[in-house]
Amino acid sequence: MTVVDRPELGAASAAMAPAKARRTNPFLSFVRYLRAAYSLDLRSLALFRIALASVILGDLISRAQDLTAFYTDWGVLPRAALLDKFSVAQRFSIHLISGGATFQMILFLVAGIFALMLLFGVRTRLAAVASWFMLVSVQFRNPAILQGGDVYLRVLAFIAIFLPLGARCSVDAALDSTPQEERSARRFEYFSTPGLALMTQIAFVYAFAVLLKTSREWRIDHSAVFYALSIQQMSTPVGHYLLQFPGVLRWLTRMTVWQESSIPLLVLTPIFAGPARCLAVLLIFALHIGIGLSIRLGHFPYVACMAALPLVPTWFWNRQWVQRWVPWSAMHSNRGSGLRIYYDSNCAFCSKMVRILRGFLLIPSAELIPAQEFPVTELEMRQQRSWIVVEPDGQRWYKWQALVRTVCYSPVFSALGPLMSQRFVAAAATRFYDRIEKNRDWLSRSTDWIKPAPRRKNLKPSRPITLFALLFIVYISFWNLKSILRLRGQPFGDAVGLTLAVDQRWDMFAPNPLTYDGWYVIEGQLRDGRKVNVLHPDQPVSYAQPASIAAQYKDERWRKYLMNLSLPENSEYRLYYGRSFCRSWNTGRWPHDPGALISFDINFMGRQNSVSDPNRPYTKDLLWHHECFK
Repeated sequence: MTVVDRPELGAASAAMAPAKARRTNPFLSFVRYLRAAYSLDLRSLALFRIALASVILGDLISRAQDLTAFYTDWGVLPRAALLDKFSVAQRFSIHLISGGATFQMILFLVAGIFALMLLFGVRTRLAAVASWFMLVSVQFRNPAILQGGDVYLRVLAFIAIFLPLGARCSVDAALDSTPQEERSARRFEYFSTPGLALMTQIAFVYAFAVLLKTSREWRIDHSAVFYALSIQQMSTPVGHYLLQFPGVLRWLTRMTVWQESSIPLLVLTPIFAGPARCLAVLLIFALHIGIGLSIRLGHFPYVACMAALPLVPTWFWNRQWVQRWVPWSAMHSNRGSGLRIYYDSNCAFCSKMVRILRGFLLIPSAELIPAQEFPVTELEMRQQRSWIVVEPDGQRWYKWQALVRTVCYSPVFSALGPLMSQRFVAAAATRFYDRIEKNRDWLSRSTDWIKPAPRRKNLKPSRPITLFALLFIVYISFWNLKSILRLRGQPFGDAVGLTLAVDQRWDMFAPNPLTYDGWYVIEGQLRDGRKVNVLHPDQPVSYAQPASIAAQYKDERWRKYLMNLSLPENSEYRLYYGRSFCRSWNTGRWPHDPGALISFDINFMGRQNSVSDPNRPYTKDLLWHHECFK
């Protein structure tokens, strides 16, 4: 009995050991709490990736409308002028290799391809690096048209390089060769120093925006919103309407300061981090949607709202009402359960496509089976010249109808099933499928560079990246402090920030809103003596105030460029603007052609807006006189 009792005592001691192990170290518990508080969610990062790529694509499309004017030697800023007078030595731009429109179009196309790769998560890290590089390059080709949204976008694109943007809802994730049990063990919560750097950067945007708002209009008179909406070059019809309510505008000024002050605290607080960050996201969206409805700021509101997406915490995604209304957010493992997809394992393109399809349709439980494992199924696949989709009830589908039935199991795209089943859609789609089937070998070779790669279980960044992100936080802290304090230099020097394009200053409408406003009248003289409106050739020359000053600008880039041109510190740009007008007008004309433009005056009808004198008249200011043939 004594011998038998000893194991029992040992077992009792072993049973007591875990009880001692369960005594947690308070410091370690606190560290785990902070890690959870400052973690990002992989689903939010996937949304951020999609939004970032979409904004970059939209920015490229917008810039392409004025490709010749802004990015070639034929436009308002030839390369020689940029390098001679306006460029910074630490900046880089491959767009300076050539001043031809064809070369610029090729670069725009390459940038668009990388942005599409980022959008769908194809070689995500490579796509993120290339998209940042191409974005910085195109921005520094013409700094005269940049605004705060461009600065914010390039900084976010830089930080995005170090985040696992392709961990969810991406081609990379769909082709992930990590064993299923390891993938199931992954958590949505993701802590890293690059993630902490992203949160810090977003907080700094609003913290320093408030600290730089030091003027009387923001702090005492609360008239800043009035002045911002009074800039008719930028104000929208909603902004014009709000000018009728000065009391409301004073309240909106206070609300703007309050919101910008609250957002950094909510983003960085470790207390009730989930609800706090949700509130921060709501405030960011409310602030920028409101501003975007009343003031024309180009893509800045989109960039700011996009930046808020990675802040959406796991706490939000775990809410039952969220999972009920957004079924894909839970990534339920039983989606597609019972669905079997047979494919040709000898076709690399086919193997990738079924995995991508399962990943993007969010049906992780659908079973992917090589048809070669079953001789009868392989024979059926050869006879039908198609993949095979078998539903839980045993019904079998081929070609386009197989895709339609697969889509019907998706929690997101199932509503497309009836449309895809329409006769005219199915007929055209089946013909398209047949063409793909005939070119499988070529498609396999063409997509060979898209290869599955195993991932680490916890997606933990390497030590060099961890250290770099910490240094980045310190660096941007000093950089932003330099905007409000008189600091001599910065760690590593300004060259690092300028080269990596993370230099920043968040002086949106600070220290006070712009008060100088007006419109352009460019009066030209032709060879035959006629006077013409050079800016709007289809309209007569008139110095009367137009019905909409904002509508005088073609788009946001032209608005920013011409608003900058009216400022004394940008007077050197006027010569090249004048030369571009002469080139564009006189192309195809002989010097002695009666319709040739020989000279013009760039006039700005301006005034200083004032709360006490809102009807102050505009005065004519001659900014530049240009002779085309001298």
